Amino acid sequence: MKRYGMAVIGLGVVGRRMLEQAAASAGIQVVSAWDAAAPVRAAAAADFPGLPLAASAADGIERLDVDVVYVAVPPLAHAPLVRAAVAAGKAVFCEKPLGVDVAESEALVAEVERSGVRQAVNFPFASSAAVDALARTVAEPAFGLRGIEMRVRFHEWPRAWQAGATWLSRADQGGFTREVLSHFVYLAHRLFGGEVALQGAAVAHPPSPAGAAETAVAAVLDCAGVPATVSGTVGGAAPDRIEARFVGARAELVLADWYRLDVVDASAPQGRSMPGLPEDPRTAAYQGQLAQLHAMLSGDPHTLPGFADALAVQRRIEAMLTPPGRHG
Repeated sequence: MKRYGMAVIGLGVVGRRMLEQAAASAGIQVVSAWDAAAPVRAAAAADFPGLPLAASAADGIERLDVDVVYVAVPPLAHAPLVRAAVAAGKAVFCEKPLGVDVAESEALVAEVERSGVRQAVNFPFASSAAVDALARTVAEPAFGLRGIEMRVRFHEWPRAWQAGATWLSRADQGGFTREVLSHFVYLAHRLFGGEVALQGAAVAHPPSPAGAAETAVAAVLDCAGVPATVSGTVGGAAPDRIEARFVGARAELVLADWYRLDVVDASAPQGRSMPGLPEDPRTAAYQGQLAQLHAMLSGDPHTLPGFADALAVQRRIEAMLTPPGRHG
């Protein structure tokens, strides 16, 4: 198997996760890494001995042994780094969301597609065994899909393990709608393609501090004639919840905590695990993403969503955050 060199630009939580997963990959090797913050670079170097730190983002991207650039910085910095990778002739694997300004992202997608470089956006549901099983089941006429409920609830936002990513607390590029609910909107896009339309939305922000991210959102989607509700809240002492329920004629499928798929029906009202899924679904999904990335870089068929798919998700997410009648 050919091993491709990856530049990891951004060494926060998701960048470090990539360092961990790439170390276990047979086909992807990190050959350069960089972060704008010197303390973050130092921490990564201490935690990942031998990490090939670059002198700058440009140095990390332009190395001859770099085949693909993984962009893992906050959303407002995605576009310039993607453009730098394209200018260097490198493939791009970008974190979501692609951006926060739809017009700017439309221009970026057009540039990337004109360049001909291979490109994808990191939505792990693209390589999830649970999502594969879900997709097969809801497509069966016998399941009789009636509706979808996507909901998240957080005790606090950002979550404790995200405390260092202060941008997540701001409305300009953060918030749980972009960071978490976008995965479920991508899931709807994967299942129904272009037949996903936003029917209405409402969003709430705290009175202070100014510019804080949302504390509640509610929306309704039409997914090829199937109604889907989307909701999220922050606050309270209850445990965090991240789930999507697919309601069928005689059963429900519950995709929970990212990687678990349960079946709820008359024989299992409390739910039972979908058989045949990996024992360690989280690692399987991440390694699946890297296997699909390897296929993309090799020019083989793959399941990763491209920039155009991420733009479709972004359009719906930003419309939720700025519904008609709301400005700023």
